[in-house]
Amino acid sequence: MATLDALFGNCSEKLAALIQDEVAMILGVKEELRKLQRRMKRIDGALKKVERERTEDAAWLNELQSILHEANDVFDELRYELPSASSSVLSILCCLPIFSFFNSIRVRHNLAERIRDLNNRIDAVAKDQWIFNLESVNATVGRVASMSSTRETCEIMEADVVGREIEDATDVLVEMIVANNRRNFQVIAVAGMGGIGKTTLAQKVDNNPRIRENFQVRIWICVSQKYSAVQLLQEITRKAGGSHGSAERVLELLPILSRTLGGRRIFLVLDDVWRSNVWTDLLRNPLQNGAARGCVLVTTRDQNVAMRMGAKHIHRVEKMSVASGWELLCKKTYLEEEGEDAQSLRSVGVQIVNKCGGLPLAIKVIAGVLTTKEKSRKEWEKVLKSNAWSMSELPKEFTGALYLSYDDLPLHLKQCFLSLCLYLEDDVHRIWDLRRMWVAEGFVKQEEGLTMEELAEQYYFELIRRSLLQPDPRHVDKSRCKVHDLLRSLSQYLSRDESYYGDPQSLDATAISKLRRLSIAGSGEIVTIPGPETEQLRLSTLLLIKSPPRIERNLFSRVPYLQVLILNGKGIECVPDSVGNLIHLRLLDLNRTNISNLPDSIGFLKNLQTLNLRHCKFLNTLPRSITRLCSLRRLGLSRTPLRCVPEGIGRLQLLNDLDGFVINADVSCNTERNSWDLEELKSLGQLRWLKLSILGGKRNANSVHSADDLIVQPPTVTHPRNTASVLEGKAFLKELIILCRPQKKREKVLPYTEEEISKIEDIFEKLHPPTCLERLWIHNFYGRHILSWMLSSSLGTYLPYLTSVNFKGLPLCLQLPPLGQLPHLWYLGIENAFAIVTIGPELLGIGVGDGVHAATAFPKLEFLNMVNMPNWEEWSLVGSETGNSSSRSLRVMPRLEVLCVIDCPKLRALPKGLQQLRALQNLKVERAHSLSVIEDFLFITELIIIKNGCMERISNLPALKKLTICGTPALKCVHNLAALQHLELQDYSMESLPEWLLRLVQQRAHLHDKNLQLVIRCSVAVIQRCLKGGHDWPIIECFSHVRAYTKDRSAYLEYTKQTGCYRTNQ
Repeated sequence: MATLDALFGNCSEKLAALIQDEVAMILGVKEELRKLQRRMKRIDGALKKVERERTEDAAWLNELQSILHEANDVFDELRYELPSASSSVLSILCCLPIFSFFNSIRVRHNLAERIRDLNNRIDAVAKDQWIFNLESVNATVGRVASMSSTRETCEIMEADVVGREIEDATDVLVEMIVANNRRNFQVIAVAGMGGIGKTTLAQKVDNNPRIRENFQVRIWICVSQKYSAVQLLQEITRKAGGSHGSAERVLELLPILSRTLGGRRIFLVLDDVWRSNVWTDLLRNPLQNGAARGCVLVTTRDQNVAMRMGAKHIHRVEKMSVASGWELLCKKTYLEEEGEDAQSLRSVGVQIVNKCGGLPLAIKVIAGVLTTKEKSRKEWEKVLKSNAWSMSELPKEFTGALYLSYDDLPLHLKQCFLSLCLYLEDDVHRIWDLRRMWVAEGFVKQEEGLTMEELAEQYYFELIRRSLLQPDPRHVDKSRCKVHDLLRSLSQYLSRDESYYGDPQSLDATAISKLRRLSIAGSGEIVTIPGPETEQLRLSTLLLIKSPPRIERNLFSRVPYLQVLILNGKGIECVPDSVGNLIHLRLLDLNRTNISNLPDSIGFLKNLQTLNLRHCKFLNTLPRSITRLCSLRRLGLSRTPLRCVPEGIGRLQLLNDLDGFVINADVSCNTERNSWDLEELKSLGQLRWLKLSILGGKRNANSVHSADDLIVQPPTVTHPRNTASVLEGKAFLKELIILCRPQKKREKVLPYTEEEISKIEDIFEKLHPPTCLERLWIHNFYGRHILSWMLSSSLGTYLPYLTSVNFKGLPLCLQLPPLGQLPHLWYLGIENAFAIVTIGPELLGIGVGDGVHAATAFPKLEFLNMVNMPNWEEWSLVGSETGNSSSRSLRVMPRLEVLCVIDCPKLRALPKGLQQLRALQNLKVERAHSLSVIEDFLFITELIIIKNGCMERISNLPALKKLTICGTPALKCVHNLAALQHLELQDYSMESLPEWLLRLVQQRAHLHDKNLQLVIRCSVAVIQRCLKGGHDWPIIECFSHVRAYTKDRSAYLEYTKQTGCYRTNQ
């Protein structure tokens, strides 16, 4: 229904526009179009009745869907064949050559006949009383799209975990796994129904420190119903640190995998296993032959699968208790469990939890529904009593909360959710890919004040809020996400009659003729779609994300109605001229292909909105015809080595996303048109996302400067320049990325001529962004002076909406701009700033204030990364650490949560002002060799110290729970860490445990909570000193749990104080 409703909406909008156009009058079909419009209004009423009564009249719905698809195509062809109303149609027709004129008349007559035929088909449906009386017919059971034939490796993701059950189960499984001392592989299984939390439990086990320390190699593989043996072996080989080379057969890959394992201890997770032969017939022998010992942790819905795999232990995941379910529901609906709202909603909430059947996934998605409702008993009871809980037509695993969460979606979100069925299981979806797809599919309706792409982003975040998409925790901006395999299966089931993911060779002719969306997951030598070569399919979407070497010669002629075409992979080497016949095409994605040119016929794609040509390493030239793509909204060119670009890109005035606009820093080098004129940007007033690639000029051996030449020079004020900006009129620009890259590779120490420095500064001065900018990324700016538009004392007023700033490469700049004045900045990254020696009040500026309260520098900053600044010596948050009273009144970074200082070898101290920050939780200091002390940080909970040669003291960190110290031999004092629970120490060169370690545990002797775990990575000699009776045993026995290992895990020691457990191979 969602797809049908969307299709109906698109047709209605196009029809209304055509009736207003003089197109209809020229064709003499205006009355036929009006008749069609009247029928469409009656169809709308019928669809609303179906939605309201939940009838399942698949026969008439399928017939209606076929009619609407035909209508949609006809309307597109009308738009393509006829000029717009802004031109005089009659005058243009009169100017055509006589042959072209009569050919055009014939085409348009055919279109008129097709419109009349649509009306007749609706009349036929009406006579059968399908639409207007909605008599019931038995719903036909459609085929279910096959599961993916391959499945990409699933990265470990932290889930919402509540209750003691999962913690207890984790402890039991971990103990069982690490206690195995036999040489052969043991199989441990986690079994349970879909959505019950098997993967979450496996993630908890895999993340456990004892697993990490016991096994040299940890591999996570997601398996599916139809896995590819070849791809599975290749993936495990890569994850184990090996290379499969050109091996493409199982018999070739098996010995490669055995050799790669090389006698190491292996922990392998096989997630979502459906058949036991993935172990018994494929993986068991190479793993047992190649590894010293290991464990396979299997998750499966079928306990029999685990038994056939010879599982030593099968842990059955039980349904979540009501108490834990209510805790999870409160967490996901943002209720305080003991709060007033939660207490008033508890009774109905518990009933909802019970209806979810103890499934964590069901509770999460139903919480997503509840977050869209008012927090009142009345609204929650409406959800509880919804008919969607008991849709009888659905397979059992989709009934209840899963379907209700889908059913509660508004129409536009339903179709976006269903589109996820076309992608690989466990695929990582990126927000920018999904927004373009949804716009091209017609799922997004224009609203005043926002582009369709911006609306699509709102849809994306709404699906995250409803727990139908799971954000990837590695990206704090939630720009990447996944979909749970059960929810993906639901989307496949609900769209099974017109969407398919898999190998089309498994479909019969009838099934293929009904398809509208096809995602091919084949691995043969050539991609083909079954059926006669002359048969035209009604496909609107075709995805080939991992292409074989070739596609069939006449593929494009068989799919004339395509709106979305994604061809990715090195197997695609050419694009045929016939691509110009795909007049309905909205999205053409050729990223990462081996194409060397684009045909001129691409200019005929008047409806094309997105053209992606990123990472096409053999594509050097763009055809002039792309400047005729009048509907183009996105052009992606990054990482494609273009040497010739056409003039006139400024004509594409609907562009809102331009990725890879090439500029040449040296105009004299542009004789072969290898870049665009900066002035062409001026006419592109709709830009929201802009990435510029600036080519360096030809090298001159004279007068070069490096960062070292400039460090001794005092900062100078930027000289006034021509400040006319080509971006001034970009009233909607949200993201600006500027990448400077030389035409030839340079040495590691980058020398630049005075001419190059001056030219790059001139270009950047012309790029000062508009006030609306939200994200700014500058890579390798080799100017000497920070841009004048960033040095303004009113920077916070000039760029008030900036949330993210990243400078990656400031080789010659001597100071940073006053970024502390930006009121909404939450992420700041400074990297490769080679010439920076001091950072002080110039970075803070005057802060942000209201004139009444004290001003605040960086009032919303949460993440701060300072990386590879080899000459940075001093960092102050005021004029001096004792500064005057006015300096001290400036609050600094009150919301900072994460601070990383990496590869800053000359930095002598961290500012004392950081020590009092209540929000600061995580501090990482790596290769900052001049830092000698980390102390008095009152609120940090995790500290990581890596290879800091002069670090001597870590003290007075009362909230610290986890401390990691690697390669820090000068450390003499670690004390006053009252909350410490986990200590990791790595130093393969030390000859004994450091003295400060004994003093640390002695200081903690008086504490009530003495639970302190110690992990040591060290030499065999140190492990021997730690054995019972050894010199360092008095230190070891003070800890609640100790694990010590050598680098290759050949020697180990494990000790648990509470149980007296003591294990070692020494």
